[in-house]
Amino acid sequence: MDDSAAIRFSGRGGRVFQRSVLLATCAAAVLAAGCAARPGVGVATLSTTVPASSALVLPAPGTLSIVSVIQRQYTNAVEQQIALSTSAATPGQNFISIQAFGPVETTAMPGGTLAFKPVQHSAIRSEIRAALPGRALAISSNFVRNSYGPFGYAYGRGAGDDGCLYGWQQIRADEADRGRLNSYGSIQIRLRVCQSGAGEKELVEMMYGYTIVGGFSGTTWNPYGTPAAVDSGIGGGEPLRVAIEERRAPATVVVETGTRVPAVRRQTEKRPVVRRAEALDRGDTVIVPSPTGGAVSETEGEAVVVPSPVCVTSSSGSTTCN
Repeated sequence: MDDSAAIRFSGRGGRVFQRSVLLATCAAAVLAAGCAARPGVGVATLSTTVPASSALVLPAPGTLSIVSVIQRQYTNAVEQQIALSTSAATPGQNFISIQAFGPVETTAMPGGTLAFKPVQHSAIRSEIRAALPGRALAISSNFVRNSYGPFGYAYGRGAGDDGCLYGWQQIRADEADRGRLNSYGSIQIRLRVCQSGAGEKELVEMMYGYTIVGGFSGTTWNPYGTPAAVDSGIGGGEPLRVAIEERRAPATVVVETGTRVPAVRRQTEKRPVVRRAEALDRGDTVIVPSPTGGAVSETEGEAVVVPSPVCVTSSSGSTTCN
């Protein structure tokens, strides 16, 4: 009886032990699974440096080059601050920044939610003071727009002869286009630039010429809204002609570089002028006055003999000529 009871006890105890071992094994497996490293774990930081080829916005062609791209990821947006080349005397870094709102797929730890801030002058003035401390920039009252829509800017002088500009733009679909899970995205653009000897017109061109090359796919997060209609004049059947000024190449003058022979002046032999002196026999020459009273003519050759008048000598010695 005692043996059978002991056996039964030991039998009950064995079942309990087996159950305990099974529970402990399951608990250890759960703990091991929870402590194991998950695939795709990221660095616990808000900012990462990405290559320039990953920039979501590019500066205007022919202006400033990209130095580096710092990216911050949030649960609802991606933000990039793109450092641009700087050669001005004004302290600070030139940059163009972009905030693209939409669904972010990331394996890194996001930095919470990025708040959407509408464009207000009070907020813009705070941004200007932070980007260009100690510089007086005047907000322009001109209405300007680029291919993405209206934008604003402030211009002022920096250190030395630097010109400085701070530009901003909000790209968002019209309220009529937003709805039914369509066109919910938005983009914020900021530009800070100082350049030696640059004027307002030159720096504003950077707001006209920048290009957005990235964003979220799909119509749900489209920030641009419905595309504008095509001009009705295009494709109307009549050809569109533009007055094109024909550029002609300048005429090319071929200059021969041969040996130049100096011009030799032909010298003529100088001969003395001989004047023929015609000797006149004055003894045999009779000068006859001209009937018109002109010049006296001289006759050469045979002498002209004028007969002498008949003279009679009287007895008294006087001579009378007829």
